[in-house]
Amino acid sequence: MPEYTSSRTGVIPENDYPFVVDDAVEKESRRGTPMIEVQLEIDYNGTKVRVFDHLVFTQYAFWKIDQFREATGEQLVENQKVILEAEDCIGRTGHCHLIIDTYEGKTRNKVDAYLPPPVIPSAPPKAGKTGDAKKTGTGATVSLNELGEPDDLRF
Repeated sequence: MPEYTSSRTGVIPENDYPFVVDDAVEKESRRGTPMIEVQLEIDYNGTKVRVFDHLVFTQYAFWKIDQFREATGEQLVENQKVILEAEDCIGRTGHCHLIIDTYEGKTRNKVDAYLPPPVIPSAPPKAGKTGDAKKTGTGATVSLNELGEPDDLRF
């Protein structure tokens, strides 16, 4: 049978990457702690790369679960009791920072951090024209001047 040694390591450069959770499985750590093994699919120059990570349910690793939840679009609420199951993770998207890690002679990519979604600044209100109108939170309509300010400001 023909054989060869692959020259591709399967390790991509350290950087921030978008990911999709392709699969997730509930497991136990070596110490018997519940965890979710997530399989991240990362597109690197047209090649799909898989990176495995573990969300371990111990108080010393809750920070990483919170990072993952925030990176995938969840709003975090302090002191909220959260139930997260493996199937809840599949299909989620976000960004992570990968590093290169060598352990027991094997080099691989490792998730260093899950990154929060970028904050998109809202556009400043456009200046209105005289006679423009705007609805207020109470449903009332207010006329705007050329600066986009209410017409009936009292000074």
